[in-house]
Amino acid sequence: MDYVLDGYCGVYCGACPILLATKTGKLEEDQQCYGCKSEKPTGFCETCGIKACAINKEFEFCIQCNKLMACDLMLKFRSDTQYPYGQCVMKNMELIKEIGLPAWLEMQSKRWRCEKCGEPHSWYHETCSQCGQTVKDYKAEL
Repeated sequence: MDYVLDGYCGVYCGACPILLATKTGKLEEDQQCYGCKSEKPTGFCETCGIKACAINKEFEFCIQCNKLMACDLMLKFRSDTQYPYGQCVMKNMELIKEIGLPAWLEMQSKRWRCEKCGEPHSWYHETCSQCGQTVKDYKAEL
């Protein structure tokens, strides 16, 4: 199954701890996630209202919706302390619109890797699990 690293809301799924654990084989099959746009999302992404809305409206990204700035689902996600990386999604969607998805995915892949050893890390990591180097977590994006 292919990984899909961009979310409808502008989140970079490649830095999701569940997706990273899936890639390293650390999760049971029923807990694995390949990205919210994939055939096999899990947890919150499986039942996400933002995702359901985007699919219903046939949008690739929420930024295509002219009601985005008043969207209750997006406003809640962007301010939800359980998902603090949601604060970055508007900036991400603007970048996708400006530079295109392939360039944004490449930029995000580099952003969410250790500068010293290249190991991917999640939104929450402050140190690289491979080499111990300090890495930038989601707070660096705020």
